[in-house]
Amino acid sequence: MLRTIWVAFLAIVVTVPLAGTGAVIAVFSSTARGIDWINRTWARILLRAAGVDLRTENIDVIERGRPYVLIANHYSWFDIPCLLAAIPQQPIRFVAKASLFKIPFFGWAIKRAGFIPIDRKNRRTAVQSFDLAAERIRRGNTIVIFPEEGRSRERTMRPFQRGAFLLALKSECPIVPLAIDGTYDVLNAKARRITPGRVTIRAGTPLITEGLTLRDKDGLLKASRAQIHAMLFGRPEDPDPAASAPPE
Repeated sequence: MLRTIWVAFLAIVVTVPLAGTGAVIAVFSSTARGIDWINRTWARILLRAAGVDLRTENIDVIERGRPYVLIANHYSWFDIPCLLAAIPQQPIRFVAKASLFKIPFFGWAIKRAGFIPIDRKNRRTAVQSFDLAAERIRRGNTIVIFPEEGRSRERTMRPFQRGAFLLALKSECPIVPLAIDGTYDVLNAKARRITPGRVTIRAGTPLITEGLTLRDKDGLLKASRAQIHAMLFGRPEDPDPAASAPPE
């Protein structure tokens, strides 16, 4: 419990000055390299305080300087700092829950830095968010999306939604599936305390979207999910109708 209190305290102490500096830089450019340095510094400080031993596998399939849509499973609040610390892309931005942008000061800072709020319960604003993400990609951003619409409360993955795959098709941007393995044990959605441990970020085989059509979105969804599941559990996923997204 002392570690949890320490990380919470440190998050406040570190976030305020770093977020403020990032917001000032973002006034001039939301893609400035300084923002990515600040984001990674923030992430690494929190991970070290939490006792997270971060490892990566196959990350070199992600070419520096090329934009991607990164698709990842979502277990924990620690998924974002782990990805920020592990992925070498610059700039890298997240499509994140709109509620994060309502946090005083912090929400304003991440919006200024180019992070993209999404409220999937509101179809109109969700479409606007993905249009903004497409514009970010055209400007050279790599975009990270958690297609489960929130943290999984079990080790199994929740259904994937199609928005991320429509975005990749619209921007003709390669998809890279990412498996975040270990954050469930560090701090899952039901836990109240942080448990130090190893987290491994595994990158799968990139999926090319250039030349594909919107009819290919379900195939991309299934291929991405299959890769992530295999990287997490070492076996194919059992057939389950709930693993596919509902109509949108």
